[in-house]
Amino acid sequence: MKYSYLQAFGWLLLYFVMVLSPLLLVVAGPLQAGRGFWVEFGVALGFIGLAMMCAQFLITGRFRVLAQGFGSDNLLHFHTATGVVGMLLVLAHPAILLWVNPEFRAYLDPSVNLPRVLALVPATIFAVLIVALSLWRKPFRLVYEWWRVSHGLMSVFVVFVGTVHVMQVGHHTHLWWQKAYVVLFTCVALGAIIHVRVIRPFRMKKRAWELVEVRPERAGATTLVLEARGHAGMAIEAGQYAWITVGNSPHGLQQHPFSFSNAEGDRKRLSFTSKPAGDFTATWADMKVGTPVYIDGPYGAFVPENKSGRGMVFFAGGVGVTPIMSMLRTLAERGDTRECLLFYGNRNYEDVIFREDLEALEQSMNLRVIHVLSQPAEDWDGYKGFLDHELLAKELPKDLLAFDYYICGPAPMMDLVESELAATKIPLPRIKSERFQIV
Repeated sequence: MKYSYLQAFGWLLLYFVMVLSPLLLVVAGPLQAGRGFWVEFGVALGFIGLAMMCAQFLITGRFRVLAQGFGSDNLLHFHTATGVVGMLLVLAHPAILLWVNPEFRAYLDPSVNLPRVLALVPATIFAVLIVALSLWRKPFRLVYEWWRVSHGLMSVFVVFVGTVHVMQVGHHTHLWWQKAYVVLFTCVALGAIIHVRVIRPFRMKKRAWELVEVRPERAGATTLVLEARGHAGMAIEAGQYAWITVGNSPHGLQQHPFSFSNAEGDRKRLSFTSKPAGDFTATWADMKVGTPVYIDGPYGAFVPENKSGRGMVFFAGGVGVTPIMSMLRTLAERGDTRECLLFYGNRNYEDVIFREDLEALEQSMNLRVIHVLSQPAEDWDGYKGFLDHELLAKELPKDLLAFDYYICGPAPMMDLVESELAATKIPLPRIKSERFQIV
């Protein structure tokens, strides 16, 4: 499923209606006596911020109706951007009220209501930490698994306290149906995280996979090959990814997204390839055959346009070639004769992941690989440095409209390629990018 611009606009409109709905609900009912513009403005920001916080759980709920159309990497970036805005609104709410009317300081006075202070103060601190640790997790050296747990717990706490706060104040939710809507809105949001963290793992437990091969690749990368045990496997599309959990329980903390590196034809045998990029991927090379693995997927919209008949131009850097390798292997297995061109950036020729596989694919399908090496050996006679305007101007196909374009790799490379392609007359729907930077 892939959405048109009109459908995408519809989803965005639905999002804005959803996050504004608690505030609209207040306006729909009989209004209490006004307390001045700035007070009501601060209250309105609080309602919208709380609703945006609730919507965050739905955005990251791995619901295929969204993930298959937009790609979960795009949803992740939307989640990050709206999360920052939502938290700023949540923090602006008390800041404005305290600035406008000092009487609101009573909400932070333990002598007036100690339990309320013990809830609101941590919720405010957590709101700051959620944003700070999400944007600067790596500088803080916070391990991904513990960040993920703390991120979820703090978010649940902020939403719960915010909802209770709305109920207790009751100035704009004094009618039972207003309170019921706010509670229902929050319950639906929290239900999304229960769906991801509890219900999905229980379902995954019945569909375990077994690690059958640990294959070393170039540049220190490792491929994990899995086989389905006691079930029919999983139908995937080339270029997609899944969340994997290794160990005896699908409820483990180490749950990460990785692209498939295998062709899409075999439902019962899957492979994932990665380089060490954190505590979890550093253990791949030492994993034992026979280890249980649980898979939640497939997800992603970074998939080829199989029915277009157009050629394909791929841009990859390092291990970013993984989903592209899945596409190429699938095309080769189908006997697809479309013209394919791969620009592949690496440090040196010895670090080219899937080098031998790519050489074989060049012989078996209509594929040309252009290697670009940043630190090549002295006898290297190919392109040196990085992808740039001159190289692309020389090597891109003359008929740009006869191709679709797929980009996956380091952010600087992707930014350059996207800007170069955007400067041409290539329609934006022909350009697909996969950006994941969460592990």
